[in-house]
Amino acid sequence: MKKAKKINNKKNTNSFISTDNEMSKLIILICVVALVFALFYVITLLVTKKDDKPIDTNNSSSTEATIQYEKILAGNILSQSDSEYYVLVYFDDDQFLNLYKSYLEVYKKVNDSLPYYFVNLSEVFNNSFVSDKSDLNVDDAKKLKFSQTALLKVRNGQIASTYEGNQQITDKLGRMTK
Repeated sequence: MKKAKKINNKKNTNSFISTDNEMSKLIILICVVALVFALFYVITLLVTKKDDKPIDTNNSSSTEATIQYEKILAGNILSQSDSEYYVLVYFDDDQFLNLYKSYLEVYKKVNDSLPYYFVNLSEVFNNSFVSDKSDLNVDDAKKLKFSQTALLKVRNGQIASTYEGNQQITDKLGRMTK
């Protein structure tokens, strides 16, 4: 005997999608995304906030850009426009560097003082002039070698006198400031 198939005539009550539930999820998602964007916007404003004060162009306390003429490269030691000048060639880690610079500031105020220049051997551009043994008696600036801080007096594109080491340099600078 054949079994009769039972037909389930139950009505599907979930056949209609609940649009109210989906719409509320969409609105919540849009609100959260908008809130995140607003939060990032406020944080960005706070981080990059600048003074809203107008710039006073007549203010004399504002810092102006200045060109520094006293610092030169080691390759230019003998080629300055002055006929006679001093050059302090130093390393950044020289413990007497501030003493030398203060002597030179005092020397600048002396009548008939010669101009002076600085060469920092710790800079990358001057690395080729650093050596274990100094060679200061040369005619070509490219052949100069420095092992320690030195004070050079240059006259007419030639090295007239050299002073190396703390004792010689401080003695010479002390005599120059009197």
